[in-house]
Amino acid sequence: MNGGLDIARAIAELGVLVVIAGIFLYFDIKARNKEQSMFDTMFKSILQQMKICAGGHVLTEEEDKTAIKIDTAINTLIQKAVGDLKASRIMVVRYHNGGRDMNSISFLKLSVTNESVTHGCTPVMSEFQNQFRSIVGHPVKEIEVSGYSYVEDIEDIKNIDIGTYELLKSRGVRSYYAHKLTNATGYVIGAILVTYRLENKVKEDPNTIHQYLPHLADRISGLLNAKEE
Repeated sequence: MNGGLDIARAIAELGVLVVIAGIFLYFDIKARNKEQSMFDTMFKSILQQMKICAGGHVLTEEEDKTAIKIDTAINTLIQKAVGDLKASRIMVVRYHNGGRDMNSISFLKLSVTNESVTHGCTPVMSEFQNQFRSIVGHPVKEIEVSGYSYVEDIEDIKNIDIGTYELLKSRGVRSYYAHKLTNATGYVIGAILVTYRLENKVKEDPNTIHQYLPHLADRISGLLNAKEE
């Protein structure tokens, strides 16, 4: 057993406190002078069960390098897009499973994984982690059906989705434009979201955005589906 490597991976994945508990249990059993093979089997079992409970995966070195390249490329694209579109903020939103309820039905969640803002616009990425998709029900539904959700004036959705309306209004958003991100088979896995604040000095050109955003979404989708060569 490569104990040092197993422990390092467990800490990276599960956190120090959980792993320490497992290590104390391991050495408590070992102190009773049992067979070495039993110690190794027990320790591996502890790590495996903790991993299953956490639902996680330890990145390999290659996967880590690939993730860094993808994130860097996405950030470069959206930083350029903020300037090209004179936007207040552009975010990459990715869907994920947030666990299951007592009937084994998955909670549908989303997280903002990349964000670029214009000068004077406060980043909000940290606020939108592991959020239920229903928090922005109208855009999510439109993207699922049509592949996009373009709202030039958020007052237009006031009577359609008051939750999304109040969320955007509280952050000074006057308009938003979202386009689907897809996996290799075309299934929706998230969205690219462009927003304009009330304070934005330049009024956006919707036609320009309608032409620009699908191409940007395609490039980001391609990056998210990239594999290490």
